Amino acid sequence: MGSRITMKFYRNCFLFVFLVLLFHLNTLLLPTDAVEYVKFEKEFSGKGSTQGAFGKDIYLAFKYNIYVSDTENRLIQKLSPTGEFLLQIPSDPESQDNIFRKPGHLTVDEMGNIYVADTTAHHISETEDPRIFIFAPCVHKFSSTGELQNTFFVDPVDAKPGVALPAKVMIDENGKTAFGIQSTGYDRALRVAVNAQNQLYILDAKRGRIHKFASDGKKLLTFGRYGAGDGEFDKDASDIAIDVNGNVFVADTGNHRIVKFSADGEYISSFGKKGRDNGEFVKPLAIVALPTGQLLVKDSSRFRRKVGGLPEVIALSPTLTQLTESTPGQTELAGTIKSATRPQYGPFGPNITAADTASLNRRLRLLEEAEYRRYYEDNEYDEVDDEELAEELKRADIRLTLFHNVISRVQKFDNSGKYVGRIIYETDQLSEEKHDLTFLALAPTGHLYLRDTSDFTIAKYSVSGFTIKPSHMNGFYSTRFANLSNKYMEDYEDIDFATDVQDELNQLELKNLLGWTYSLSERWHFTLLDELTYSEQDERYITPAKVEDSFDFDTQAVENAFVANLKYITNPNPYRYKELNLSIGRVDGTSDLTQDALFPDLNKQQRIDSGDANSTVIELNWDVWSRANLWFRYADLNPAETSRNFIRRFYDVSGDLYEVFGSRNQARQFLGELTIKF
Repeated sequence: MGSRITMKFYRNCFLFVFLVLLFHLNTLLLPTDAVEYVKFEKEFSGKGSTQGAFGKDIYLAFKYNIYVSDTENRLIQKLSPTGEFLLQIPSDPESQDNIFRKPGHLTVDEMGNIYVADTTAHHISETEDPRIFIFAPCVHKFSSTGELQNTFFVDPVDAKPGVALPAKVMIDENGKTAFGIQSTGYDRALRVAVNAQNQLYILDAKRGRIHKFASDGKKLLTFGRYGAGDGEFDKDASDIAIDVNGNVFVADTGNHRIVKFSADGEYISSFGKKGRDNGEFVKPLAIVALPTGQLLVKDSSRFRRKVGGLPEVIALSPTLTQLTESTPGQTELAGTIKSATRPQYGPFGPNITAADTASLNRRLRLLEEAEYRRYYEDNEYDEVDDEELAEELKRADIRLTLFHNVISRVQKFDNSGKYVGRIIYETDQLSEEKHDLTFLALAPTGHLYLRDTSDFTIAKYSVSGFTIKPSHMNGFYSTRFANLSNKYMEDYEDIDFATDVQDELNQLELKNLLGWTYSLSERWHFTLLDELTYSEQDERYITPAKVEDSFDFDTQAVENAFVANLKYITNPNPYRYKELNLSIGRVDGTSDLTQDALFPDLNKQQRIDSGDANSTVIELNWDVWSRANLWFRYADLNPAETSRNFIRRFYDVSGDLYEVFGSRNQARQFLGELTIKF
């Protein structure tokens, strides 16, 4: 009766675990949570100043072709969809007639006209001898063939200053002395977008305004303001986009959200908040409207995948030297095996670590952006020593890392701001060629563009469904060889120096560890570990005084430990971090020990031991809340208290079997633990 009650209890517990997992999987696999991946298509461009090559700071726009503004080289280039050079504005960037100062963000309308944000010096009308110029941010409009058609200003530039202002002496285009006024923010960055009617919207984030212009340059309206409320956005808002219905979307970077306005500037809604979960942002930096009406948003969040050193593999059996003990069931050995069968580490350790501060901090560091920035971002350093220190930290981190990938995401929303899926891509931080790929742009076609910050090449990626991708895999292999030989000679207490006992011991161990991980997404992570160990020991125990008591001990042992772990990060926010782990481990081992008399013509005594072990552990570790953890563990330990389930056969001096000893023990365990932190 008791056994049936126990088995029913186990079945109910496993049913509970199964239902929990089914609930999570059902939630995760809904169509509204679709995960897409990227597929490499083409690489083009490079470092240079013309004919399809660019400087460090560039911006991309798309309208059938690819348009690139190059801040450093003061030009705009038009490329084909596959990256071939088509057109350049101006034809000679070194000419004195080049009106560009710092060309930045750009867009293209339905007619192929090009709009690019820049800074220029505008002559204030009715000022002559000397003429007075005011420097101000602007947007230049060029025809599809490169002719300048208009210049749009967001600041008043034609009125004379009402008060005295400091000005710089300069030479105008006629070679005459003039004065130039450089007001605060004259070179601030602007962002531009056009609608289907070829009307221009200019995002002036530093001033908290959006300006709308007609195609002929007439200013139609101004809306928006600085803040974090309805219809407001921060001063570091980084992008603007217009959907097929004419609605205006602003990437409100500082407030970690997207703000939506009507075509006439009326506030409609906003969506998103700070975080790493679906529909949340960490500083959104790019937004694009697709022809389907959906939106793609790229934020700054990165998910780090790192393994430093070799991970622990569960060990349910003792070492070879423990197997050769004359009495393996002794208290000391049993204590060792008890610790081995109930490990405090690895994927099957009891959930003591859930409440452990060090473990919690480690898990936070894996996702904390600050650590990534500290080591890897291309920051500007004021001092050479700081840069060298950062490089040394990076080198030290790489030396201790088997693999280190950074996963980035692009989230997809419908027109109302409802999250519908995401696109993810990985960057291998241990690749010398590809470790510095950075986000560059999103195209209305859904393509993703990354740039290598070393050689300035541009890589184009299309979006594809789920497939097994080598770029998402990480593997490692470790092998270990150990051979130890020892010789001992003992002379007992007598008056001569002669060998009474000679002991020769040789030990060999071969260990192979194979690990394989796969990032199913930025939140799903699958790991397989397999450790195969072969050990042997040969010992010759010789007693010259009584050679019939000399023996040869020979031991071979093979053990394979296998671990599979499926991890899902249910909440990636470092301060509300939660994850779910489902793990299974299996250990199979065999051992054979023989003890033979060295001189069978004098003594045929013999002992033969054969042992086996097979154990299984299944574990669930679930952060129900960020401060509450639920842990279940089922273990089928066979054996439970010894190294092996042994059968020993003893033969007497005549070679006849006189005793058989069997040792069988097994244990099933079901453990549960709830930890709540206050």
